[in-house]
Amino acid sequence: MRKSKKYYELQALDLWDFPALIRKAREIQDITMEALCKDICSFSMMGKIERGERLAGKELRDRILARLGVCSDGYENFLFYEDYLVWKRRQRIVNAIEKSDFDTAEKELAAYGKKNGAFNLEKQFCLVMRAQIMQKRHEDPAVIASLYEEAVKLTVSDIDHVSIRKLCLSVQELDMILEYERCCRPERLASRCEEILAYISSEVFDTYSYVKIYPKVIYYLYLSTPERDRDWNRLLCLSNRGIEQLRTTGRMYYLWELIEIRREGLIWLLDRIENDGEGRKREAVQKVIDMMTDWLEALDFVHELCGTHRRMETSCYLYQQKEAYCISDVIRRRREMLGMTKKALCEGICSEKTIGRLEAKKTKPQIEIVRLLFERLNLSGEYQRWQVVTKDVRAYPIVGEISRCTNNYDFKEVGKLLKELEKYISKGNPINKQYVERIKVYLKFINENFKCEKVKEELIKVLEYTIPYEVAIKETEKYLTNVEIQCLLNISLYMSKDVNVVFETLLKFCEQIEEDEGSSEHITIWELVMTNLSNAYGDSGEYDKSDEISLRVMKECVWCYRSNTLASNLYNNVWNYSERLKKNIPASQGYQVEAYLKKCITLCQICKNTKRESTIIEKLTLLGTANK
Repeated sequence: MRKSKKYYELQALDLWDFPALIRKAREIQDITMEALCKDICSFSMMGKIERGERLAGKELRDRILARLGVCSDGYENFLFYEDYLVWKRRQRIVNAIEKSDFDTAEKELAAYGKKNGAFNLEKQFCLVMRAQIMQKRHEDPAVIASLYEEAVKLTVSDIDHVSIRKLCLSVQELDMILEYERCCRPERLASRCEEILAYISSEVFDTYSYVKIYPKVIYYLYLSTPERDRDWNRLLCLSNRGIEQLRTTGRMYYLWELIEIRREGLIWLLDRIENDGEGRKREAVQKVIDMMTDWLEALDFVHELCGTHRRMETSCYLYQQKEAYCISDVIRRRREMLGMTKKALCEGICSEKTIGRLEAKKTKPQIEIVRLLFERLNLSGEYQRWQVVTKDVRAYPIVGEISRCTNNYDFKEVGKLLKELEKYISKGNPINKQYVERIKVYLKFINENFKCEKVKEELIKVLEYTIPYEVAIKETEKYLTNVEIQCLLNISLYMSKDVNVVFETLLKFCEQIEEDEGSSEHITIWELVMTNLSNAYGDSGEYDKSDEISLRVMKECVWCYRSNTLASNLYNNVWNYSERLKKNIPASQGYQVEAYLKKCITLCQICKNTKRESTIIEKLTLLGTANK
């Protein structure tokens, strides 16, 4: 989905300054205040929120952002204590349902409803979660239908009388509409799918919001169209587009279903290609059918290994919110890490009493005070959404492209992009400097054959733009930014092959976030660290520990519908098995290395990880040569 300048302007808005964000986002999107607030709050309240005269609660803020097309996936979110507690309880409910822990889900849902169920948005969340539980249990469809009808009409009251294009809706509301039509008005589900497809084609619709709803719309369009009436040429086009979006973003929402639709459509197409003179065309179509079959089998293999279901069972993924931190904990932990007194931190910003009350979670100071405290702690005073701090929207697509090229080991292009990026960001900002210099060190290692010790020294310098190395690895409670964690991870890769002090630091940090919020809530950085940790344990001969971590990472990633590290963790298991055999260490029976490597290759293809795919193909070729 090609993005315009307007899209990046929307994503560049500062979430710390919520009133200004609403004003600017409405202007970019050309949304009236009446449309934005419809059925979620009064017009007068929305006016007060936009003018900064009234603070919106977390649920209302989230819905306003979602209706404006602003998504927070993959970026650090900082919440005051009350909002953090609401977020934490909702995530416990969502995760319990995803993992079919219904006792926990119902207990948490009852507690949430009792404390937070007074307003429409909270009521709606409770109704949808109850419907999710009932769906997974295959309970009474009529009751499920009534729950969805009540839920959707709380915030889309005139859904039966108006076209979707005239409304301002969040992805969650679009999903509720799909479920309402499927359960209560199946005869008009197909037409609603068409309306939603038109609605989400907006050029400023957030990428991750878009990819959460688009695949489901295509699947429901397929289900709602009788077989004899299916336009297979269009369904092939739509399903292929959905698959490509999921592959690009590394997500798995309805991925299995879309691949199955595409395979069915290609078989339909193959049956209609004449044999005479079109042998090459038939051969090409058959090749894609075979590839789709391989993809389905690889996904089935992963689901079987993880004990998860290959088909989507709930809409809970729409309510997963990642990377949230309590502001009070961040400030206290960071201050203590740096050995800074409360007096030194607050000087010229606020009173020492305010710091004490903030860290004790007893006050909610003005956002400007929090900004200044963050900056003194070498954290960003601006809300980061693209790993760099800048108001120049030309920087954002470059950052996205750097990430894509890095994942594919296209370092020549990364170097060009980095030079272009430096035109649009301030190198005086330590966060920007850290981002740029970390990549430059890596490029020097690749292009100039830096020795490992030199790389480590350079990376430590980069880390220390925001935090001293010795402080970062000290055994204590921590708050580290995602970029700082990536720096530490890079440092660890150039140290001894044994599991080293930095890896131990990262492991303890992962244990801390698991205890605080859970690994699913910080999956982006958790899967990266734990995948590399599994690899390190394998290198040091601790194969059982490595296998255990890899399997755990795969399970968490599947529960969070993420595909990018599945191949890496499966490959870790294959490598560990091979090493056991070489050293005559007892290994599991019936382990087929060649078959597992082929599954790794297929998973790399699904995720567009061409570099790792090439590496595994080489491994498979060597294995074939050795077996001859």
